[in-house]
Amino acid sequence: MPETQAERPRVRSILVIIVAAVLAVPGAILAIGGAWLALLGGSPYYLIAGLGLLASGFLLYRGRILGAWVYIATWLLSLIWGVVEAGLDGWALIPFAIGPTVLLVPVLLVLPVLEPGRWRWRTMLGASAAAVVLIAICGSAISRINQPQAGALPGMIATTVADPSPMRPGTDWPAYGGSYAAQRYSPLRQITPDNVGTLKRAWTYHTGDMPEGDPAKSKYGAETTPLKVGDTLYLCSATNILIALDPATGKQRWRYDPQVGDKWIPYTAACRGVSY
Repeated sequence: MPETQAERPRVRSILVIIVAAVLAVPGAILAIGGAWLALLGGSPYYLIAGLGLLASGFLLYRGRILGAWVYIATWLLSLIWGVVEAGLDGWALIPFAIGPTVLLVPVLLVLPVLEPGRWRWRTMLGASAAAVVLIAICGSAISRINQPQAGALPGMIATTVADPSPMRPGTDWPAYGGSYAAQRYSPLRQITPDNVGTLKRAWTYHTGDMPEGDPAKSKYGAETTPLKVGDTLYLCSATNILIALDPATGKQRWRYDPQVGDKWIPYTAACRGVSY
């Protein structure tokens, strides 16, 4: 049965409403979050972009082609803002270019629906493809510009790279990553690939804060990296109990329990380590 004249406007209106909703919903989220970010002293970009999406979605819902032009202006502003704020940093440009370009495609495709006599589907399909290709070409060019040049790495890099940290690992391990530069490198030479297989456990220490019942079903996790400073080993338990041990014998020197109850643990209880 041939499509009636009444059915055509209905289909067209549904398509426009869908595109309007696709713009308005993320626009509202961006505007609210962007307003809060701006109040905290952050970039006003997300507030402006969100308001642009909201205005575009509202105008398209009313059947006004001005909504498409508002979005195109918002898209261009996003690209310009991204280059000004992030320069030619490809990763930093992604939120300014990729998402807005994806939304540009349905906006261009509703132009023939709103003004069929002026805009043709073939033209808008070509414009959408051109926008996507242009972004892809620019992204590829930027990634090549910012691609680091490969070079030969020096031998024994751990001993040649400067470490600006005030405390460095040696007989001590003063930071979570060895030093504040987090190189995780120790210059000690007593343990080698030849003798590591003969090492034996010297002592074991139990934190004593494991929950009752099956430990495998608990929320506790042992993730701490102990610090060794001077003649003391410092660590924290899963529930933030701070402990100082004798590194030679494992004997406890002191212990501080902040009394963290299980009800305050929403998921895994873990302490990655302490600071000295």
